[in-house]
Amino acid sequence: MYIGKLAALTGATRKAIRHYESIGLIPSPQRKGNYRIYTMLDVHLVKMIRRAQSVGFSLAELNELTATKASTGSFPIGIANQLIAEKQIQLQQQKLTIETAEQNLVILYKELNELYGLG
Repeated sequence: MYIGKLAALTGATRKAIRHYESIGLIPSPQRKGNYRIYTMLDVHLVKMIRRAQSVGFSLAELNELTATKASTGSFPIGIANQLIAEKQIQLQQQKLTIETAEQNLVILYKELNELYGLG
């Protein structure tokens, strides 16, 4: 299938697909003249990349996952589970950082309002 069909099936733009290819997230497709010819494996890879991005994964974090899927043809569930566990830890750390910042803002608000007679 051509890039337009791949884009339509996955919701990715042609530019994004070319980018995934240029950074090695999807294998370089065969060519027919000047046209790239994509396979169903590419459909699965692009859908997987887009879904992972939608929940906060960067493209760099997906390298091993997509490379394994592309080379074996099967989904590397162990790698996916490890990536998800690592992402959950990162999110928990970010949540703690945000909660601490929020608490510090409440303290600052109270201090400023006490100092300047508004509270």
